[in-house]
Amino acid sequence: MGRRQAPEVNAGSMADIAFLLLIFFLVTSEMSKEAGMFQLLPEKTTDSTPPKKINERNIINVLARENNELMFSGESVSLNQIKGLIKERILNEGNNSKWPENKVADLNKIKERIAINRKNLEETTIEKQVSSERKLRKAELRLKAFELFGNDFKTSEHVINLQATQGADYQTYISLKDELKQAYTELRSELAKKKLGRGWNDLNLEEKGMLKMVYKENISEAPVVQ
Repeated sequence: MGRRQAPEVNAGSMADIAFLLLIFFLVTSEMSKEAGMFQLLPEKTTDSTPPKKINERNIINVLARENNELMFSGESVSLNQIKGLIKERILNEGNNSKWPENKVADLNKIKERIAINRKNLEETTIEKQVSSERKLRKAELRLKAFELFGNDFKTSEHVINLQATQGADYQTYISLKDELKQAYTELRSELAKKKLGRGWNDLNLEEKGMLKMVYKENISEAPVVQ
């Protein structure tokens, strides 16, 4: 009598079923989206010098509180007011003594900085050559920006002191920070249209770099020393 063989299980369609299930879950599942904002952190430094004290008039206090409440220089404001208020303080066209100092860039200081950076590049070690070259290019670009924008190249001493209380909503804080950054973008775009006839999105990298020097972003999320 011949030996009886065990019946085989036909698994040919299992792969198809698994594939269909995978597609089903991919289509019906909801992917979580993280909320956040790209931020370039400052370079690491070994300098232990205490932070320089800032004149009270140069500090722009912006605070996010619980219940989505926003405070600007001690007054309650709405989110859509923030951008205009920031631009007004940075420009300080009326030279308000209680608002941040804003004066035309000093051409002599720019040229002096270029001379110092050139000398440092000549005397630097191989390890620090790249860093020295970058500083010199930045100083030379600042001079080019001054020649292009003239008296519109002003240096504002402002510092935006951005803080949030423990009960502040995270999304409100992110939206607030975005409004602050948009204020800088609008200031740069308005000057670009005035001097170059083009908006921010139509500029090349060098032009954007120069405008970032004219309206330097200065937002502090750490307590500001007064």
